[in-house]
Amino acid sequence: MATPTSLDPDLVREVLECPICLETYNQDQLRPKLLQCGHSVCRQCLEKLLASTINGVRCPFCSKVSRMSSISQLADNLTVLKIIDCASSCGSTMGLMCKSCKNRLPRQYCSDCSIVLCDNCKNEGHQRQGHVVQAIRVAAEQRRKDISGKLSNLREAMGNIQKKKAAIDNVTKSLRLKYKAVQQEYAKAELRLQEELGRSRRAFAASLAEIEKLNAQILEEQTYLLNIAEVQVVSRCDYLTMRIKQTDIALLEEGSNNEEEELELKTNLPVILKLQDPEFVKTDCSKSLDVGELTTKPCTVNAEEEDGLDFATSAAAPLDIYRDIDMEAAVEEAVCASPGSFKSKSVDGGGPSPGASGGQLCQFVKKMGCKGNLPGMFNLPVSICVTPQGEVLVADRGNYRIQIFNRKGFQREIRRNPSSIDNFVLSFLGADLPNLIPLSIAITAQGLIGVTDNYDNSVKVYTTDGHCIACHKNQLIKPWGIAAMPSGQFVVSDVEGGKLWCLAVDRNVGVVNYNRLCSAVRPKFVTCDSSGTVYFTQGLGLNIENRHNEHHLEGGFSIGSVGMDGQLGKQLSHFFSETEDFRCITGMCVDSNGDLIVTDSGRKEILQFPKEGGYNILIQEGLTCPVGVAVTQKGQLLVLDCWDHCVKVYTYLQRRRSSTC
Repeated sequence: MATPTSLDPDLVREVLECPICLETYNQDQLRPKLLQCGHSVCRQCLEKLLASTINGVRCPFCSKVSRMSSISQLADNLTVLKIIDCASSCGSTMGLMCKSCKNRLPRQYCSDCSIVLCDNCKNEGHQRQGHVVQAIRVAAEQRRKDISGKLSNLREAMGNIQKKKAAIDNVTKSLRLKYKAVQQEYAKAELRLQEELGRSRRAFAASLAEIEKLNAQILEEQTYLLNIAEVQVVSRCDYLTMRIKQTDIALLEEGSNNEEEELELKTNLPVILKLQDPEFVKTDCSKSLDVGELTTKPCTVNAEEEDGLDFATSAAAPLDIYRDIDMEAAVEEAVCASPGSFKSKSVDGGGPSPGASGGQLCQFVKKMGCKGNLPGMFNLPVSICVTPQGEVLVADRGNYRIQIFNRKGFQREIRRNPSSIDNFVLSFLGADLPNLIPLSIAITAQGLIGVTDNYDNSVKVYTTDGHCIACHKNQLIKPWGIAAMPSGQFVVSDVEGGKLWCLAVDRNVGVVNYNRLCSAVRPKFVTCDSSGTVYFTQGLGLNIENRHNEHHLEGGFSIGSVGMDGQLGKQLSHFFSETEDFRCITGMCVDSNGDLIVTDSGRKEILQFPKEGGYNILIQEGLTCPVGVAVTQKGQLLVLDCWDHCVKVYTYLQRRRSSTC
């Protein structure tokens, strides 16, 4: 059933009231008459106007004169009369009339009685009784102000509720992380206890074996002596047996010549054996063996503050996750705390390259992250990039996600959207849901994140909030590397298509343009400097497999470059010097000076190629399988170690360019 539409009293008043006497039209004396100009006036007012004029009435609105000799010459306003007839039977219209007389349109409002009144009823009853009566518009405005105040209070309360709910959700998430962290600590403690028990078991077994060896040596020696005595006794028995078998004369003659010698067996045989008698003495332990006990401490969370979950984040600090480092304080510690002597050498046609004066170029600072699926942990990370604001993005391939870190640590993660209708259908049918399998990542200055997805061989573009705004597959066969250009475009390498593509992306539209930059032989990893020069790997390098067969690496064996106009630039061949060559290039980046930094997983080294020529080996030891490298604004060299599942941080002192006037 349709809801009746409410009528505006001002509009109804303008139609149903006489503009002169401001009385509501009716069927009798206040019958509406239609002037020749089209305006309506009540019969009573027309009689007064006609009495003061001759043969005409001037309209009070438009001043046009209506010629007539009597009121009967003017027609009735049938529309107004029809409205008046309907008003008697229409509840919505009757609701607009004066609540007292029900004949006139209301103009006043009695606050004490909470009813609307016409002017006559106001003067006759309510005002005489001392009631507060005011104009309807004034009363309505006051009522609106009161309601607006209540609405503002409710909205403020709703905002506070939402903030508290958000704080509770954050605390819940943080507590879940805390639960996992505590469980992990228990597992580590249990493992340590098992190792200690294993060492105790091995020590006990070694002690028992030593005692067994000593006793066996003594018993073996005594057994040897007994065996000798046994042989002597048997030999003597045989001799005496032979004597018995001799004739009487021979027995007596030989016995008289040779006195019998008796064996002194009692003096030679052992009497007392000094052995080690093993006994098990149980360690006195009044309590049962426990790995540890769970304790709690009071913790107050302020739900009014958005960051009321800091307690849980700080409590999870023992987890080895990525965090920002104060490089100035870490440089001095790195010299002494380096896990290995990282050698460096420089060759430029047999000689040192510019700026490579002796000393160690990069010092190890800290290892960030470990294998796992918690925030801040990695499983086969494959790509890394850094924003000018210091945020670090890591493509965590094994966990099907991209992790974003700020200076405080883990910030958020990006996964494939699991809420689409296609995913619902796939899950309903029991099929595997699509995942995000990142191969390479890059971020533009505008905050758009480009990802090459190995799941469907596409290029996806995300915002920093995790919203996917574009998915591009056109002309792409196997997209692999991606880099952000200074113009805000992305350059993508198609390893099987043999091309480099430029993609222009709009935040609101998606991919608006794409064009081929150049062709190459199996281009894979790409990077870009501040001038727009794109460096890319070519060819098929060494295929590296780890012992668990978790991840295969196929890097390039040479490096090419191309400008924004598509013109090819300088090349670094497979043998970049007389005695050195690339084996498996798996990542590149360019520092602020324009020097190219390359990760070689085959060599397990980080190399630097200055613009002036030559090369430096920045890191030569301590890496398992480097697959990515990035330089931060604070002088950090971040190396992504795939098989070690971590980010290794090194000091990196960039060369200062000398300027001549």
